[in-house]
Formats: sequence, C-alpha cells, structure tokens
Amino acid sequence: MTPTGSPSGSASRSSRGKTPLFGELLRKGVHLASIVIPLAALLVEKNLMISLLVALALVLVLADFLKLRNQGFKTFFVNVFGELLRRREKAGSITGSTILVASAALTIMLFRREIAIAALVFLSVGDSSAALVGMKWGRIRLVCGRTLEGSLAAFTSCLLASLALMKVAPFFSWRLVPIALVAGSAVATLAELVDLPVDDNLRIPILSGLAMELLIPG
Repeated sequence: MTPTGSPSGSASRSSRGKTPLFGELLRKGVHLASIVIPLAALLVEKNLMISLLVALALVLVLADFLKLRNQGFKTFFVNVFGELLRRREKAGSITGSTILVASAALTIMLFRREIAIAALVFLSVGDSSAALVGMKWGRIRLVCGRTLEGSLAAFTSCLLASLALMKVAPFFSWRLVPIALVAGSAVATLAELVDLPVDDNLRIPILSGLAMELLIPG
C-alpha cells in the first residue's frame, strides 16, 4: 500500500487531477481538426461530399449502436477512444463526433456552398476557441458554465476565419457579404453560449448558416 505522502501517491493524484483537463484539450484539438470537413468541401463536389459524410455518419452511428448493445465492443471502443469520450458517451450515449459529421452533411445539404463552408468553419474554430480560452483564462461567468473570455474568443476566431473566407471568395466566385459573416459569427457565438436542448455541433452551423443565408442575396 502506497503511503499518502509518497511520490507515487502524489503522481497518482496529479495524474487523476490532470485527466479531465487533458481529455478536454484532446477533445477540442480533435474538434478543431474537423476544419478538414469544410476544407474538403472546397474541393469536392457538393453531392459527393454529402454522400461521403452520410456514409461516415452511418458508420459512426453503427459504432454507437454496438457500443450500447455489445459489452465487448464497448470495452474495446472505450479503451481505444477513452480520452476523447465524455462520461455520458462512455456510458452509451451518441458521441459528439457522430453528431458533428451528421450535422456537416445536413449543413452542406441545406445551404449554399460558401455559406455551409463558413458555418462549418465557425463550428470548428469558434467552439474550440471558446472551450480552450474559457478553461485557461475564463474568469467572468455568464450562463451555462460559459465565460465572457471564452465567448469573446469564439467571436474573434470566427471573425478571423471570416477574413480568410473573404480572401478566398473571389477564387470560387462566392458572394460573401461582410455583414453576413459578422452576423454569422455572432450567431455562432450565441449558439455556443446558450445551452439549448439541441447539441452545439448541430445548432452552431445550422443557426449561423441560417443567419448568413438570410443576409446574403441568392
């Protein structure tokens, strides 16, 4: 039995203490990497992109189903992806990755190409920035456990992403309007801030996409 004050006991407590933060950093790092989806949508034809995302979503849904119904698969899944999973996901609920991929397919299906890409970029950078900055520097509490610093980081990162989108817009003959991108950034930030019953991986791109769709002439 390890004494309470021993180095190994301290290391164990330190490891346990760091695990939640490490897991959240890892999850948000992977979430940020989801920017590959809108980047791929720049190059892949719309219907093909939707088909690929739907196929991937179905694979992820199957994995979620097996995780719920088969203990052996659940053990394997948690052992492999445990650091990326929240407690409820380990228990059997649908994973955020499944919702994100399905949401991306729906977003591309519903909106014009440039709007869908902008909305998915906002999801990737805005949500990740809010979480990472909020965890590290968040001091002023707002609602639903969110912080002012995190929300400002989300809005700022979406605005910076908007500048990048405006730069590439002429190459793709996009009709992006600055005010619409600002509105989309604001809506994405609010969608991340308010904890609605709908998962943020779904509400951020759909609501921000809708705002931009209304402000950008067809």
